[in-house]
Amino acid sequence: MPSILLIEDDHDTAETLQAMLELDGHAVIRAENGRQGLALLQGGAAVDLVLTDIVMPDMEGISTIQHLRGLRPELPVVAMTARRDTPYLRAAKAMGARETLYKPFGRQALREILQRALAGGPSSSVEAG
Repeated sequence: MPSILLIEDDHDTAETLQAMLELDGHAVIRAENGRQGLALLQGGAAVDLVLTDIVMPDMEGISTIQHLRGLRPELPVVAMTARRDTPYLRAAKAMGARETLYKPFGRQALREILQRALAGGPSSSVEAG
């Protein structure tokens, strides 16, 4: 199964997402913010996809996606946020995120989005699962 870099600043959310991903057989590498995630990739972390939150301290998700595009343009990125009243996910798509998710979402919604992102299929957003 693909290896996923999970960039999420909220510890409880990161724990839940890691458990969901591991139940589906994914190897998970975690980072607490974009700066840490980019450092892991620059250090040689082998991942097949990045799942990143948008609103984080230190380096938020939009900036992280921009840097990822320069570092590893082929790497699929899935952006997620709980903030429905902002243009964050549209901005993430404009910066190169292949897929987007609104939190909270279920395991099945996450599974479908990851499959599409890894396959390079038509992109979409998911409201909740």
